[in-house]
Amino acid sequence: MGLGRAEVTFTVLSPDEVPPGKRARWAVLGRSNVGKSSFLNSLVHPRTLFHTSSRPGKTWGLIGVEIEVGKHPNARLEVVDLPGFGYAKGHTGATRRTWDELADALRDQSRDTGLMWVWLADPVRKPEAEEAGLLRWLSGEPYIFVFTKADQVKVKDREAVEAAWKDVIEPATEGPFWTSTLKGEGFEKVFTSARSFVREVSQR
Repeated sequence: MGLGRAEVTFTVLSPDEVPPGKRARWAVLGRSNVGKSSFLNSLVHPRTLFHTSSRPGKTWGLIGVEIEVGKHPNARLEVVDLPGFGYAKGHTGATRRTWDELADALRDQSRDTGLMWVWLADPVRKPEAEEAGLLRWLSGEPYIFVFTKADQVKVKDREAVEAAWKDVIEPATEGPFWTSTLKGEGFEKVFTSARSFVREVSQR
């Protein structure tokens, strides 16, 4: 499993340090403890370029990783890991403002090269105020909606989960995708989406 060969392109802590995009970008975001690092490492498997931790909120800046998704020199996708949002302990209001500034800077620096947001959600949870705020922030932005931890929800129960997240799913460009890093479920659809996005951006 994995999209292709990958290498780290940047790590930044300040919005002023966010580099301009050079190719198609996926910006991956989600609530703290959603399984974001595990999801990201599935994209770069067998390498492990994103730090995983049992303690929520370990990512404090942006990490960019370029992945080869094909043999052509332009078949490259830069995946950017954003800090988690939500209930992680120790995250002050000032820290959250920094996260907003990082996301704004990433969006501004990626307009000329193509940016797709990838919103990860835990299907065991229901959307709360933070999700409503993120939905407002993403208004007009293209995004893919992905459920992680699919192994924790029976297939027969997934329709009810999707109904609970209807307001978030309906505006999405793609999704919902159901993924499980434990069982490897759903990643072929994620990989297909990534390759399609790179092709679309390269043809602009």
